Amino acid sequence: MTSRVSNFRAHVTLALSTVLHLFTHAYGTMLVPLYLLIRSDLHLNGVKSVAFIVTVYGVTYCALSFQAGVLADRHDRRMLLGIGLLGNALAIMAMGFTHQYGLLLLFGVIAGVFGTLFHPTANALVPAHYPKSPGMAIGLLGAGSGMGFFLGPKYAGWRAETAHWQMGHLMQWQKPLVELGIAGVVCAVLFLLFATEVRSTESNASQVHPPLGPTLRRRVLLIGLTLGCRDFAGVSSISLIGIYLQKAHGMSVQQTGSILGSMMLISIFVNPLAVWVSPRGRRLPSMVALLALGGVVLAMVPFVAVSNVLIVLAIFQTCHLGSYALSDAAMLERVPGNLRGRVVGLFLGLAGTAAACGPWVMGYWTDLLGPRGNDPRAYVPVFAISGAIMCVATVSAPIIARLGEVQGVEIDPLSEMMPATVGPMG
Repeated sequence: MTSRVSNFRAHVTLALSTVLHLFTHAYGTMLVPLYLLIRSDLHLNGVKSVAFIVTVYGVTYCALSFQAGVLADRHDRRMLLGIGLLGNALAIMAMGFTHQYGLLLLFGVIAGVFGTLFHPTANALVPAHYPKSPGMAIGLLGAGSGMGFFLGPKYAGWRAETAHWQMGHLMQWQKPLVELGIAGVVCAVLFLLFATEVRSTESNASQVHPPLGPTLRRRVLLIGLTLGCRDFAGVSSISLIGIYLQKAHGMSVQQTGSILGSMMLISIFVNPLAVWVSPRGRRLPSMVALLALGGVVLAMVPFVAVSNVLIVLAIFQTCHLGSYALSDAAMLERVPGNLRGRVVGLFLGLAGTAAACGPWVMGYWTDLLGPRGNDPRAYVPVFAISGAIMCVATVSAPIIARLGEVQGVEIDPLSEMMPATVGPMG
């Protein structure tokens, strides 16, 4: 196989994996602007009941991450990613066809089971295509998260108010679920057809799949415990902001979805840019700066006039999501390729599970405000505590540094001339 053909297939796999990243986060956030609408239509007891659906999805998604990482280190990652999006998309689509709360929770679990395959698998497959620049490859893959965070709530809020097609007794909030579910199925099929796996040249099974070892396991768990503060504050803030805008400022579903999506838009460029401008030794100091600034900005949200709130939220998300690209790159470029799936899975199993509880926590907390929830000042303690929690995550930097030396060299993966050997297409 020529270097040019191998290079092209690596780029195709990176691009398609980025699209899968988009759907993964779009599905995880698209219900947020629909909280109040779903609560009203299904006659549920408080916002916390709807937010619990997102929490169930997220907890399942993250709690099974280590098992997904084991699969990613041992089996065809291209197949795992395609099946993951296909199952996730079908479960989201099924949510659009039920009016029973219990079934919504069940489909949330099913979506989480399939969705959990993405991060451990993609974070192992994509860097394997770019062995000389694993950090930058992760940064480019991270652009998909920004696109997903942008598209999910924005599209859901828009289509919940403007979709005019009819099918049975579907409610307006269900139509974007059906539409994005169908789109995800199509993209899953395309990924299975055109993405490629990296063929290992190792013959010894103990070398191909070495154990994590107690030291590495302990350090990854410590990273999950500390950096998980960032994950909790960031994930919970999306639900908090959605509730805050609708309750305290009376915004519509479409307006809320538009702001939630738009505040994420800049992160499409921030993720790869943050990695590109902070090579090697500068990744962790840059991450610490973003976490600290993000925490301060998040605490300021209730003090900002609603006309300027999008600017502040965009700054917060620039810091929040930019820190993901830096932390992922800093961790994975210090870890051998045949361990990356399990490292990501172990990290998400702890950090992600705690973060996934955030939507329910915010739904419960804001329900307790009662009539005071209509006053922006009532949200000051909530935003302040969330910001402080994000700042605590800065202590993760020295622990990440202890994972080992940075592997590879700093070059742009799109110009890399020696990608790994890939298996047959399809």
